[in-house]
Amino acid sequence: MTISHKVAHAVQYIQALELPEFDSANLATASTPLRVAQGEDAGAAVAAGSLVSFVSGLTEQHKNDVLNSTLLAQLAASKAYDRFKQTKLWYDKYVEVLAQVGWVVPAFAFRDYRPSGTSLVLSDAVLEILSAIATGDEMKILRAALTSLREDPKNEGPLHLFDSQSFPDNIGTFQIMPVGEDDGQVVMALAAMDFKSTKHVTRFLWFSWTSSSVKLVQSAQKCVLNEHIYGRVRQQVIDKLAGRASEYIKDIEI
Repeated sequence: MTISHKVAHAVQYIQALELPEFDSANLATASTPLRVAQGEDAGAAVAAGSLVSFVSGLTEQHKNDVLNSTLLAQLAASKAYDRFKQTKLWYDKYVEVLAQVGWVVPAFAFRDYRPSGTSLVLSDAVLEILSAIATGDEMKILRAALTSLREDPKNEGPLHLFDSQSFPDNIGTFQIMPVGEDDGQVVMALAAMDFKSTKHVTRFLWFSWTSSSVKLVQSAQKCVLNEHIYGRVRQQVIDKLAGRASEYIKDIEI
């Protein structure tokens, strides 16, 4: 299939996607433009149930492309399936949307995560998992984002958004995505995490669970954005989101 055919198919696919209802009145009280997407400084944001971090040097365009495309995938998956009760189907749809808009996503399969000790802190598990596929710079800004999200009172808004979208009950599903560039291409290290616990807590990423009270499965892979496709469907993605980004994406102060 030629690029033109792929783009035409992607446009039709995006137009046909169904997303959760959105109250356009929220736009009147939308927050100021995202700082993380301005300039080429390192930064991070919460996008619904995802934490996305960016190394320095990424352009504003590339940051917005990552945030918009991954938010679209989450919302479309959540419209099609219950994020917490139909998790496998949810992730199948999530990956399908990413692939359709231009992300090259390797085989996506979950594996059990077994902690080495008798306790499990999810943020530590995430860092361990991603350290195998992310660069040193990507890990550095991700660690800074996680620390600031936990400790800085200014991040109460994005933290509440992430908690509510990822872990509303005893089942949790979230994504952590450090993003960088390799030879001019946008590269995302995607860690998808799904867990079941014996109780619900807030600030769950830093809670110390006993290994017997939580079961964690994970999938981690590097994804590359095909600019030849995404660059030609970028506006369709923005139009489909129709302002939802202002509700679901929040800066993390670092």
